[in-house]
Amino acid sequence: MASLGQLTAGIAHEIKNPLNFVNNFAGLSVELLDELKETAAPALATLDDDKRADIDEVVDMLTGNLEKIAEHGRRADGIVKSMLEHSRGASGERREVDLNALVEEALNLAYHGARAQDANFNITLERDLGPAIVPIELAPQEITRVLLNLFGNGFYAATKRQRDEAEPDFRPALNVTTRDLGKAVEIRVRDNGTGIPPEIRDKLFQPFFTTKPTGEGTGLGLSISWDIVTQQHDGTIAVDSRAGEFTEFTIHLPRRRHETMAGKMA
Repeated sequence: MASLGQLTAGIAHEIKNPLNFVNNFAGLSVELLDELKETAAPALATLDDDKRADIDEVVDMLTGNLEKIAEHGRRADGIVKSMLEHSRGASGERREVDLNALVEEALNLAYHGARAQDANFNITLERDLGPAIVPIELAPQEITRVLLNLFGNGFYAATKRQRDEAEPDFRPALNVTTRDLGKAVEIRVRDNGTGIPPEIRDKLFQPFFTTKPTGEGTGLGLSISWDIVTQQHDGTIAVDSRAGEFTEFTIHLPRRRHETMAGKMA
């Protein structure tokens, strides 16, 4: 896994350099075309209507093509960044944290981040946080990444159902539950969104697999989450869903990693 991570990181870095040139020159070329149109405007005005229309059409097509190149370049850049994140080994300092406080902070961050991107975004947040959960040892930054991904996916699915089905009484909702299981803790994230068909459920944690339309997801978020939970924290992550009704992710995290490692060695 470490060698594969190094290989992935190397490939991603090699792709990133030419990709930067593509993105930068696409943006620069759009600006140059705008300058060309402005500079050539007096000369174009002397041409007959048909020739001027032909030139305008070609310039508009070139501008559109460059904007598409820039758009897909940005998407490719996002994929490369996700590949670099995916290639990272265990990272982040492990320490004992208040799980409920971590969940609450991530939930607020995800919600306000979604609102910043779309002022019309709205969803009901339901919390069922277990009382007096003893602090658990984990890498808080990494688990926060997992939670942000699950919350973001839940927001997307619930609001998509609202848009697509146009149910007058439907209200998007996300429920987060935490429980103390003794030697482990449990986190459940449930949305009332579009759900996941059974035939693709087993593919969810595969790298680059996504249920979102082209351009709206890299397909690496759940794969990274699976690595963080199972490889870095020796926990488990599972999904339950019913198409058109709900999706629920369940995470189990052991209190101490060495306990789980000892159990596996035994």
